[in-house]
Amino acid sequence: MPPMDENAPERDVDALFSTPAEGPSPASHAARSSREERRQEQQQRKLEALERRQLHKAEKAARGPGAWRTWVLPVLKLAVIAAIAIALVKLAFFPDTTEAVAEDPMAGAMFEEPMVAVERGSIENAVEIDGTIVPVEAVPIRSTQTGTVSRVYYDDGLEVAEGDVLFTVRVESEPEPAEDGTIGEPSAAIWNMRAPAAGTLTGFDLLAGQMIELGGEAGAVQPPQHLVRAAVGAADQYRLTSQPTAATVTIDSGPAPFSCTDVTITQPVGEEIASGSGATLTCAVPDDVRVFVGLSAKVELAAGSAADVLVVPTTAVLGSADVGIAYRPTTGADGAPGEPEEVRVELGISDGSMVEVRSGLAEGDQVLQFVPGAVDPCSDPMSADPALCGGEVFP
Repeated sequence: MPPMDENAPERDVDALFSTPAEGPSPASHAARSSREERRQEQQQRKLEALERRQLHKAEKAARGPGAWRTWVLPVLKLAVIAAIAIALVKLAFFPDTTEAVAEDPMAGAMFEEPMVAVERGSIENAVEIDGTIVPVEAVPIRSTQTGTVSRVYYDDGLEVAEGDVLFTVRVESEPEPAEDGTIGEPSAAIWNMRAPAAGTLTGFDLLAGQMIELGGEAGAVQPPQHLVRAAVGAADQYRLTSQPTAATVTIDSGPAPFSCTDVTITQPVGEEIASGSGATLTCAVPDDVRVFVGLSAKVELAAGSAADVLVVPTTAVLGSADVGIAYRPTTGADGAPGEPEEVRVELGISDGSMVEVRSGLAEGDQVLQFVPGAVDPCSDPMSADPALCGGEVFP
């Protein structure tokens, strides 16, 4: 045993031999008991609620479905089904024979024809038609001699000027027999065939050595110019009281409107008449205006104007050119409207919605706005012309 240190501090003997306290304190024991009691109370309440639900289900099962579900609801279903069946049988086998009387809310109403007065005004007659940009017709190349092609100077697709030599033709001729009956050597001459116009060669496929007849075609020259071509209907021709010499052409998404000169209107002939073709307008596009074949164009023709003249709507006149018939209202002996009176009038120029009246009516005369039997062009807002009907039909 090691010797004890005399300088070591004295230890607490009681602390060395003291024992710790046994078990929890009384306060902690009381808290634990309280939690267990609350848990037991919650379990007891759940058990009681479950017993009550089971008891309620047992009582409900003992009472049965009840009078409503047992008697009332099935009886109502049968009654509805029976009513539907009776209605179907009546519609199928016992139809209603009474005639339905249409109720006319306007029965007995009096309708008056709309009138319009002859008044003074001005008319600008401009005819607008649809056209297309087309190339001018190609000029055919024809041989003026019968012979053999000796030389070809150009290939197809090349540009040529008017008068350029395109090919030559060798023409051989037999000499006249001499007095002694001898025949000399045949002679030959070379003839130049020139371009009939300036442009591009098309279909020019001649070969040296081939024969060509007098008047035979050897392709064509397509000039670089363009035309505006448009179909002119009968109504538009009647509005053209004089032959126009120029037209204003507008191309959508193209250059600014330009003047198209050399206006011509040709009538159909021969097979064109049989096919139903109408008149055709053509005019020349200026060389400084760049256009392309196939473009759509609007062609406006100025066909005269008149100021301070008598005018009426075109709907009030039967006819649109030269001579027409207007209808003047009349009144019977009893004051009721009578049959309208026909009035022959001489017509002048028209702008499509108004027409000039040169004779037959006086200023202030009342005429029917629409000729009898004609359909009111303003009755349908979807097809009505705003220039003719105004803005009343367009809400």
